[in-house]
Amino acid sequence: MMKDLARNRWLAAALSALCVAAAALAAPDKKPTGEFTAMAEVDTPSGTRSMGLQGAIQRPISVQEAEPLKKTLADGGQQALLNAIKGANRGYFRLGAIDYPIDLVVAKETRDGYKYVIVTARALKYEEVQEGSASLDHPFTVAIFDVPDFGAGSGELYTKAALSVEPDGWVNVVQYGGRPGKLKDVKRR
Repeated sequence: MMKDLARNRWLAAALSALCVAAAALAAPDKKPTGEFTAMAEVDTPSGTRSMGLQGAIQRPISVQEAEPLKKTLADGGQQALLNAIKGANRGYFRLGAIDYPIDLVVAKETRDGYKYVIVTARALKYEEVQEGSASLDHPFTVAIFDVPDFGAGSGELYTKAALSVEPDGWVNVVQYGGRPGKLKDVKRR
């Protein structure tokens, strides 16, 4: 009788462990890292242009880990933030045929997936530098989008962006020379 009781306990524990393992395998992968694809629509001098966007997110940080960067931005402005994040190698995104390294990626878990804020130093054009254009004060490309566990998400793409910290602590993104682009059909690969 004691042998049967011990065997039944062992069998129950083994079945319980098997069920937990099966549930973990069946659950969606809830990690903020990974690859994604999207369609971007941006306004250009020659009209609205659609292009594919794909990327890989590596080593994202949380909203709490990004808090010190607000002080860097508030105290030193765009160039201080640029110097603080440049070269962090947190992944890449490809817009059309151009690859951009991701200098900062903040991931926040939502009810049905993740919300991402991706910031990278944009390539400055020769004319901007030679003319001392006001666009030099907008040194970032910023993508803000949702990636749900199932289906497709959406977001915004700021191709020439400046960041600022509002009095309430909220970070504001401003697009130079127009409105931000749209990100559609954002999916995890």
